[in-house]
Amino acid sequence: MNGKWSKANFKRFDEEHPEIYEMFEHFAKKAATKKSYFSAKAIMHRIRWESMIDAEEDYKIDDGWISHYARKFMELNPHLDGFFQIRKRQKSYH
Repeated sequence: MNGKWSKANFKRFDEEHPEIYEMFEHFAKKAATKKSYFSAKAIMHRIRWESMIDAEEDYKIDDGWISHYARKFMELNPHLDGFFQIRKRQKSYH
């Protein structure tokens, strides 16, 4: 079953908005200098703040993408594997 939060839909969303991952990675790496693990949701809230308050962009980023960004970050930064706690998705992460 492929739902709204499927890998294919994330890939499409990520390709349309590469700046979101860039901010996610920036803030995650900054957090990693102080913490051994952190909240991907907190990082997403920081991105929302940056885009809605401190910039002219106003991203509507659904919470359903957060785990995808966390997984992408750890995949691209294997030395930080485990920085985000993730659960196995049973239906929508296909």
